[in-house]
Amino acid sequence: MKTIQYSLMLAAAACGFANAQTTAYTTPVGYVSLDIPAAADSTFTAPLSKAPLLQAVSTAVSGNQITVSSTGAADGGFINAGSSDAKTYILVTSGALTGLRFPVTANSGTSVTVNGGATSLQVQGFVSGDSISVVPYWTLGTLFPGGAGVGASQDIYDPLAYVLVSDQETVGTNRGTASIYFYADGTDSNPVGWRNLADPEGAIQDTVAIDPAITYTIRTGTAAQTLTISGQVPSTALATTVLTGSVSNDEYLSNPFPIDTTLAQSGLQSVISASSDIYDPTEYVLVNDDLAAGQNKGASAIYFYHNGADGNAAGWKDLADPEGANVTSAILKAGRCFTIRKASGSSSVTKWTAPVPYTL
Repeated sequence: MKTIQYSLMLAAAACGFANAQTTAYTTPVGYVSLDIPAAADSTFTAPLSKAPLLQAVSTAVSGNQITVSSTGAADGGFINAGSSDAKTYILVTSGALTGLRFPVTANSGTSVTVNGGATSLQVQGFVSGDSISVVPYWTLGTLFPGGAGVGASQDIYDPLAYVLVSDQETVGTNRGTASIYFYADGTDSNPVGWRNLADPEGAIQDTVAIDPAITYTIRTGTAAQTLTISGQVPSTALATTVLTGSVSNDEYLSNPFPIDTTLAQSGLQSVISASSDIYDPTEYVLVNDDLAAGQNKGASAIYFYHNGADGNAAGWKDLADPEGANVTSAILKAGRCFTIRKASGSSSVTKWTAPVPYTL
């Protein structure tokens, strides 16, 4: 069985279609197809996005509000009015915050306002002249229509398959889930749609956003599934923040690109403290076996970055064989997630930027 199939339709983006007067470039698109085994936990991300609603250069920034010449949208067109579910996000495509994504909270005909987190975009370094894209989130309803890729449940009080959302709010290792969703097929006469396991009789959850920067897990029932994601291929570096806390901390991340990637290509060495002793590393990358059976599985492999200070070759090492050759295979799988375990230290936030591992 092939773990991943992918098709990237890049020719148009690479060379363009030209005549004597103009050259037109087509945004590359493609698909990723993931095998999801039965009766197992399998991580996933969405490494392909929906088409952007806006691509623009900022003309001003104030706090979390970005001014552009025109959004091309009505007031509130980029948000779900009256809902806490984010509809779109901005992807910063140039400047100090390149690759980071922020949920859109409001817009007018000439501005976009986002949730910048603990500090504003302006404080974080976004400046006039930086460029952005406004991109619709995948949602439970659009990424898994009819429960596709996960499985459907006939009884809202006894669901068979789930989507588990990782806990991104607390600090520590081996954290649990923040929320769990399942798809009800209406057999029990309840309305069809995605539901929150914590409130199965509550409102349909089809518009809950799938954040491309965090880890999700599909927990299947007795039937294997196939998750196919079609969309635009990333053409810029993508980034997320990484926290160091006063206790050892797991950061749940994903390969944001639609091809398998090596640790060296990933840029993770910028946020993993290098070890000077191959027998005593302090920070790690933990990788899952997403095709293995079972739930709540531990890491199938653990890697660390070595700086060569003890005379061994610098590079990525396998914790199970620290004296072996450097790890050069593409172990970060397309559409899959992984964990980095940070050692305790002074509380700080750093930016992990994953360079594009292909040429468009």
